Amino acid sequence: MELWYKYEGHDKKTFGKREKIDNNIYTFDIETTSFIKFRGNIYPAIYYDELTEDEREEITYYSTMYIWQFGINDKVYYGRTWEDLKSFLLILDTFIPEKKYVFIHNLAFEFQFLKGDFHFKKVMARKARKVMYSIMSDYNIICKCSYFMSNASLKQLPKLYNLPVEKMVGDLDYNLLRHSGTPLTDKEMKYCEYDCLVVYHYIKEELKTYEDVKHIPTTSTGHVRKELESIVMKDWKYRRIVNKAINIDPIIFNRLQFSFAGGITHASWLFADKVLKNIDSWDIVSSYPYTLVSYKFPSSEFKEVELRDVKDMSRRFCYILDVEFEDVESNYYNTYISSSKCRDIVGAVYDNGRIISAKSFSMIITDIDFYLILDCYKIGRYKIKQAWFSTLAYLPRKFIEFVLDKYVNKTKYKDNPEYELEYQKEKNKFNALYGMSVTNNIRANVVYHDDSGLWEEIDLTNEEIEEALLKEKKKSFLSFSYGIFVTAYAREALFRRVMELDDYVVYMDTDSIKLVDGYNKNVFYEYNKDVEKRINYVSKALRINKEKFEPTDIHGVKHLLGLYEYETNGLNKHTYNKFITQGAKKYCYQRDEKDKKTKEIIKDKISITVAGVPKAGSKCIKRLEDFNDGLYFPYSITNKQSVVYIDEQEEVELTDYLGNKRKINDKSGCCLLPTSYTLSKSDDYRNLLIDNSSKRARYKE
Repeated sequence: MELWYKYEGHDKKTFGKREKIDNNIYTFDIETTSFIKFRGNIYPAIYYDELTEDEREEITYYSTMYIWQFGINDKVYYGRTWEDLKSFLLILDTFIPEKKYVFIHNLAFEFQFLKGDFHFKKVMARKARKVMYSIMSDYNIICKCSYFMSNASLKQLPKLYNLPVEKMVGDLDYNLLRHSGTPLTDKEMKYCEYDCLVVYHYIKEELKTYEDVKHIPTTSTGHVRKELESIVMKDWKYRRIVNKAINIDPIIFNRLQFSFAGGITHASWLFADKVLKNIDSWDIVSSYPYTLVSYKFPSSEFKEVELRDVKDMSRRFCYILDVEFEDVESNYYNTYISSSKCRDIVGAVYDNGRIISAKSFSMIITDIDFYLILDCYKIGRYKIKQAWFSTLAYLPRKFIEFVLDKYVNKTKYKDNPEYELEYQKEKNKFNALYGMSVTNNIRANVVYHDDSGLWEEIDLTNEEIEEALLKEKKKSFLSFSYGIFVTAYAREALFRRVMELDDYVVYMDTDSIKLVDGYNKNVFYEYNKDVEKRINYVSKALRINKEKFEPTDIHGVKHLLGLYEYETNGLNKHTYNKFITQGAKKYCYQRDEKDKKTKEIIKDKISITVAGVPKAGSKCIKRLEDFNDGLYFPYSITNKQSVVYIDEQEEVELTDYLGNKRKINDKSGCCLLPTSYTLSKSDDYRNLLIDNSSKRARYKE
């Protein structure tokens, strides 16, 4: 790694006729220090963890960049100040005046610092501050976020893509106060350099597929989307089939969004907060892809229809229903209806966000959900206030074969050391299929105001929504309505098994059920027979070789898509020797495990799954009885940080850990604060949908 002023130019790799773009790989990264001012004194951000809630109200937050790295292919240059960077970029633009794509891992972080000293003429973000792509006003630079592109951390990238370098871990102590005048050791400099080199080698790998830097997809889902697009966009038969299923009525567009629900994640109140022995887990093999290739989906635009009763409905159609329910009570311990999907709720009793009973409520749902609700609740009365129907058909054969090809490749490459990279790529694409099917591109505009450095989310007008829907009709190769029913079918596959085994179900999550011993395994075997029958039928009806639904792995074992499989590591009689849950995404278990490095058997190893806490959090637990309300996971274990965005930072003097003083004049930045976690159950039952995207657009009715 060399100082920026030693840069003396490099060879350009220009492509493009109308706009000239340099195909060299440019990368950028910064290292920063976060610190706080408390009662007139400066402290490292780690001190935040020692303060009370009241004391934290007195804090002023700061951050500063103390080194930047700019990679040109595998050569990395560095500087210590923003003025250094401006000088370097000016020289770079003199040598290479063409457009340059600069790849930055977690661009949102770097952007928050850059915006204080640089101007941007275009910024694309999913929501405020979540920057995916930005164009600088000067230097002919386009910044792209390699994290969004890969959906993998810098630490994960080398393993996923078999890169010749690895991110160096632990060589930079972030708790030490540093600034642009702080000397850095050779080891610390190497750490900084390797962050750029990891991204360089990742982009180099992507260029084997996409040839030039401009056409690498902006998101991880974009990889599989782009591949499918190249196959189907000129297939007019395919386009015609999909086009019929794309809804342009904005009222229907709203109803589809209201009816969308994700997977069910829930712990049975019968078993929560208890240490249980001999727990089994059954998982559906690739639940969402199986649904895409074996079920029928909306094949026409939804039209309004008058329905009074479930008897008026036909299984030849699918429906979106606006239903009012009265005097509702669950037939089962495990409850289906999420209160977050209901409106006008009166007199409800909740089970961690799900409705046990209620005087009345309304909800917009699919017919799949409606049939389920009628079966798992006693209902005094219901009224179908509005209904819309669509015809049903299998998805286009070319799309089904595309999904199956990904499944075949993933299965074929798994555990084969010669195809480790191919396996990771195919696995990522296969896992992205669901995300692609539920993508809704009609969202509020996220606007960055360069003059003020502030963000704004601007709702689309009705006219803009109508225009966007027409554009979707012309250009899309999938219908948003497909995604609505993918999750509905998958919920049914899960919850009907839950209904049959209600007394034994401990926990469920999207495509997995955990049960106490004594349950009837035939429930899963019978379901699996139905899966095979369904696949046999689809295979014949669409003339698709059944082997694509049931590929063979490197060991000669066949894997039929959609089956419930018993989870075992071969070392225990049951999936878990002991198990305890405190609610959704919060459970802990013990079982014998084989150490990945030594291959030795670890008896009764404790492991956890807690949203927001890494697996290393199990170090806080000596026995499963410790896993209860009040269990504290310190920052030293979670290694999680919360972000305070600073848009107008005042000048401050900072003394680094070596005693060197310097004026800090960064205009904006991010202060990273240590985050601990305390296990608890919410007093207010809630199950709100978490969405990291901008608001979905709503047509004003």
